[in-house]
Amino acid sequence: MSLSQSTRSPLARLVLFMVCLAIAGSCIATSHYYAIDLPLQKATPPDNGIKFGKLKCGNCENNCIGKPDSYACITECKLIC
Repeated sequence: MSLSQSTRSPLARLVLFMVCLAIAGSCIATSHYYAIDLPLQKATPPDNGIKFGKLKCGNCENNCIGKPDSYACITECKLIC
């Protein structure tokens, strides 16, 4: 057997290649997270739906106008919001 021939089977070489590819992908993804995603998250924290919640509360209070028991309706809206 000459030295230029590989002693590993083609399946073993494929598995080794896939493991190396997975490790390289993990390194790239981690560096992308720390370089781009994390600073962006710290610069602009999520609003967690505050804008939508205020809009929803305004709609709820507007729907109470003209109802017979509008005070109780508005009070319920304020409890929800």
